Amino acid sequence: MAKGHFLFGFLLGGAAAFAATRLLAPESSDELKDNLARKVNEFRDKAADYADFADETADEFTDIAGDTFDDLSETASSAADQVKATAAEAKDEAADLHSHVNDTADYADINLEGQSAFAEAKNADEPTSEAPAASEAPTSADSNATDE
Repeated sequence: MAKGHFLFGFLLGGAAAFAATRLLAPESSDELKDNLARKVNEFRDKAADYADFADETADEFTDIAGDTFDDLSETASSAADQVKATAAEAKDEAADLHSHVNDTADYADINLEGQSAFAEAKNADEPTSEAPAASEAPTSADSNATDE
């Protein structure tokens, strides 16, 4: 008999739970299916919106990256041109310096030749033993004659 009472209580409890669920449920099963379908559609719409947003953001990022690359490319090209110009100027200055050094070397040769010629002339004008004594100074008339 104890088993019969237990089975009867179990069935009675199940029936009470089913009745309470049906009576207290705010929606019927059709309404629940409709609400679930609506929520799924809303989720799909949001997912599509997020996908569109991601595509737009990726496009903007690509545009920004392209612009930045172009700017950096221009800057690098400008810097390369500036380096080439500076190298050309340095080459020209080196050529000028080289020609100046060669000109200076020619001047040094001319200067040395002039000094040699001056030394030879000086040696030729030096008094020899037959020349008058050092105590005899030339007169002003002699000085004027040599100046002319």
